[in-house]
Amino acid sequence: MVCAQPTYYSRDILKRRINHQGIDIIRTSNTQYDKNSLKGKIFNSVSFLLHAVLLSQKFGGQCPVLTVTNPPFLGVVGPVLKRLRERSFILIIHDLYPDIAVNMGYLKAGSPITSLWKLVNQWIFRKASFIVVLGRDMKKLLRSRLPGKEGDKVVYIPNWADPTIISPIERAENPFIRSLGVENKFIVQYSGNMGLTHDMETIVEAAHELRDDHTIHFIMIGGGGKLSKIRGMAKDYELSNMTFLAYQPRENLKNSLGASDVSLISLEEGAQGLSVPSKLYGAMASGRPIIANVPGDSEVAMTLGEFNCGIVTRPKDVSEMVKTILSLKSNEAERKAMGQRAYKAFMENFTVQKCADQYYKLIEQIISC
Repeated sequence: MVCAQPTYYSRDILKRRINHQGIDIIRTSNTQYDKNSLKGKIFNSVSFLLHAVLLSQKFGGQCPVLTVTNPPFLGVVGPVLKRLRERSFILIIHDLYPDIAVNMGYLKAGSPITSLWKLVNQWIFRKASFIVVLGRDMKKLLRSRLPGKEGDKVVYIPNWADPTIISPIERAENPFIRSLGVENKFIVQYSGNMGLTHDMETIVEAAHELRDDHTIHFIMIGGGGKLSKIRGMAKDYELSNMTFLAYQPRENLKNSLGASDVSLISLEEGAQGLSVPSKLYGAMASGRPIIANVPGDSEVAMTLGEFNCGIVTRPKDVSEMVKTILSLKSNEAERKAMGQRAYKAFMENFTVQKCADQYYKLIEQIISC
């Protein structure tokens, strides 16, 4: 496995090569600038891409290659190895670019960069044996763009969480709650990336509307492109009912995710089909009810509706979010039932093993051809 030096949770320099349970993991010599700055993201992505291409050419064998789209241009590794090493590849799309960049205002729809980017995508899509997407909304969108039978290679495999790391925990047994001194609060929590495709502002506005209810406390865990903005909003509003924390280490995820009475997920209108918040599966694994501030036709909304384990509110609708929080706060039985349904659905559909099995079947199909 070829991967980057860390820039998400930390910027520590790790060993260039290790063997983990029989898997050789090789880290590139990419730059490690702040990923939340545009220049830092570009330098990190380009340096990783170039070194990843060089390292990947050294590997022999005929097994298919799995490559992802984060950073956005990493998918070009697939066609390159197919040409130089005659290796088939599976492309895994986490976020659909350049569409996200256009929707967020970084690129113009008809600009030369956007047009070239789409041509590169078409080349990669054409060469891939399978294209894995993380949501049914993304599957529908991508299939509509591919000609003829090309759409048949688009396969939906959801993201996952690891039940050996995240599982339900009772509040009374949770040291994370005690460490924050919020034992007597109704905790509304957002945990994960606070990126540009997430409607973070509505969460802060909801906290502002609920500022006089001293029984409710918002905990915001993570980082991302909107963190600075919403911190500024919370400061301007002088919110004492909102706590910001850094990403939690893996060994503390069970406690941190299990600290919530309600878990929050957000996605901007227009981002459905382009991005799928993977924090959904951690929330389900922790057995918590979910309020999803997302478009109604998004993968998150579909999942909550299918398993009846959460409530969907419209992006930018502050009053609806406030009303939903208060409704769940006053109905402990319904919260508990939603959480139980969430955990049951997670164990049956979204564990790392169940999703890995689906990738294994794809690889088998390629090898058997």
